[in-house]
Amino acid sequence: MAALTLRGAIARLAKLYCRPPRPPATDPFALVIWENCAYLVDDARRAAVFAKLKRTVGLDPAKILATPLPALANIIADGGMLALHRAEKLHAAAEIALEVAGGPAGLRRLVRRDPLEARKVLRRFPGIGEPGADKLLLFAKSRRTLAPDSNVLRVLVRIGYGTEGGNYQRMYRSAAMAVQAELPADFAWLIAAHQLLRRHGQELCKSAAPQCDACPLSAGCRCYVAHR
Repeated sequence: MAALTLRGAIARLAKLYCRPPRPPATDPFALVIWENCAYLVDDARRAAVFAKLKRTVGLDPAKILATPLPALANIIADGGMLALHRAEKLHAAAEIALEVAGGPAGLRRLVRRDPLEARKVLRRFPGIGEPGADKLLLFAKSRRTLAPDSNVLRVLVRIGYGTEGGNYQRMYRSAAMAVQAELPADFAWLIAAHQLLRRHGQELCKSAAPQCDACPLSAGCRCYVAHR
């Protein structure tokens, strides 16, 4: 199996997919709302729900809390199932933001000042686990990471970073550790790398029936070698 560096892999993906999309936001609280306003929908649909919420209510925690749950659920109804439950999560996120940081500005200061402490705080928000907290810190340009969500993680493990296994958290940490030495101090590159790896996991490097013959990373891929 041919060796494949992270930078080499990202260069090949950039050639395949061209410029990746920008993150939906860079503000940590806005990203928490982005994650919670929709459920099991594609990015375009989530973006539409997020934009509607931002336009009609705003992203200020006090304004979110002042919006009754039924009205909030109606605003985000197009974001998938369980709209009322998602509205409750938005209220919970607003309460946590005010409690732990005094609001979005305080959360932004914490993210800039102490990424490790901010990581703990971010995991208190609904829907934000370890990968989610890392992604928020990456998009806020606070922590050097690829923040490998399930799609990113699958690609990384298949090309040799980390150990595959049934325990997601253990696999996540093994991949994050394995790739750490190759991460540059360039947040624009890291964010683009995350976006490209995520798209690749969604479109070609799927969990079932990966399209290895169309993949530019196949020569260095464990999955391709195993199934060839």
